[in-house]
Amino acid sequence: MKRIPLRTMTTIGILSACSIILYYFKFPVPFFPLFLTLDLSDIPALVGALTMGPLAGILIQFLKNIVDYVSHGSYVGLPVGQIANFLSGSLMVGLIGTIYYIQKRLNTVSYTISIMIFLTAMYLLNFYFILPSIMGLLGISEAQYIEGFTAFNPLATDFKTAVLYVIVPFNLIKVSMVYLIGVPFSLRLNNVLNVNRKRAFI
Repeated sequence: MKRIPLRTMTTIGILSACSIILYYFKFPVPFFPLFLTLDLSDIPALVGALTMGPLAGILIQFLKNIVDYVSHGSYVGLPVGQIANFLSGSLMVGLIGTIYYIQKRLNTVSYTISIMIFLTAMYLLNFYFILPSIMGLLGISEAQYIEGFTAFNPLATDFKTAVLYVIVPFNLIKVSMVYLIGVPFSLRLNNVLNVNRKRAFI
């Protein structure tokens, strides 16, 4: 079994701490339901995925959500919100991290593939698992839950359209924000780290 270097473990710990702190600072998005909020906590995980590999990014997402559930619990009892955040964040950073790990570069095609797979996977997860689980744990009907979506988007008239016209656009905004901020920073940091590694062997 390959041993994880101490430097890697330390870096993952620092990035996880940054992710946990950023997770507390959530802000609403205009024209979306108030329970859909954005935060910057996925960016440290993206940094980890692009500098140390996709598994590092996924581990940071895991640690963030474990700490959040232990510290704050869940408004529906079971950690459905944390599981949803973990799945969303892991897909987001894992996809782009895997592409970068294989290609050693990113381009328009890389972003397009990552975003399309992410949006499709999140549509299916929300439709079949996340939203039904929340409704079941809260004890509310589908019609009652959909009202919260219809108030912000008249096109959301049923469960399918609520996910398609509210959840999918929200996730597009989320992944775009994380990639626009996180990818350039991560790649610059990775270049600096590579230079320092080369100097260390001179």
